[in-house]
Amino acid sequence: MLSLRTTTAVLYAILFNVSFFATAQAAESPAVVEGFGCNFLDGKDINDLDKAIDYYTARRSKVDSPELQKMGSVVWVPYRGNVAVDFVWINNNITLNGWGKSNLAFESSKEGQAMQQKFDEVADCVGSSLQTTEVLFSTDEDLADDDEVLIEAYRCHLRPGKTMADSDAAIAEWRPVFEKAVEATNAATVVFRRLPIISGSGFDLNYVVVWDDTATYAMASSAFLSNPANTRSGELFAAAHSCESAMFKGRIVVPWDN
Repeated sequence: MLSLRTTTAVLYAILFNVSFFATAQAAESPAVVEGFGCNFLDGKDINDLDKAIDYYTARRSKVDSPELQKMGSVVWVPYRGNVAVDFVWINNNITLNGWGKSNLAFESSKEGQAMQQKFDEVADCVGSSLQTTEVLFSTDEDLADDDEVLIEAYRCHLRPGKTMADSDAAIAEWRPVFEKAVEATNAATVVFRRLPIISGSGFDLNYVVVWDDTATYAMASSAFLSNPANTRSGELFAAAHSCESAMFKGRIVVPWDN
């Protein structure tokens, strides 16, 4: 599962308070997500991670924790941008209490310790964070039924003198223009704003946009950028935030059980 034994956070945005794809838009309240930025140990690669994942998925049911069995997990692999880690691991929990109970059960059980050892033999997780998620926008159409998506991730600071009210104002201008672009291209997407509970990286908030694939992303983004009405939201967003961005390919390890 990857436990919260590391504390230096270097993560890009981490998402998903929901079942990752189709039921993302069904979430009604913030959930808790923990994430880990990890680098492969010398001689290890994604194939070794897949073996550790297979070990984990085959044995996680042996941990006596209803909360753990409901927890979903996702792996992000960098796709575009200057990303300081080889992959990001995400655990999706329904509530903060659920996260606490699942973590305790995993770390205190022999089964959990054995699974953790498999991950420790593959990668060093140099960063961690715990965050809540707010759904800013979602379509009625489900994302693809396959296990992969494209992720835009933005890690942001509020500029001096700016507050979440300024972020809200930018979002209010952005949403109708984005909705038109999505409708025009028949795209399916979900957009999140994330707020840290525990993180040592110093960012104030994250934005995450999930698409089926690069083609869907490109069509909808082109439609958004070609609409002159996006200028106002862009100005407000730039005035309120300073952000770093990257893109990831994401895939399910364990579906989130709501």
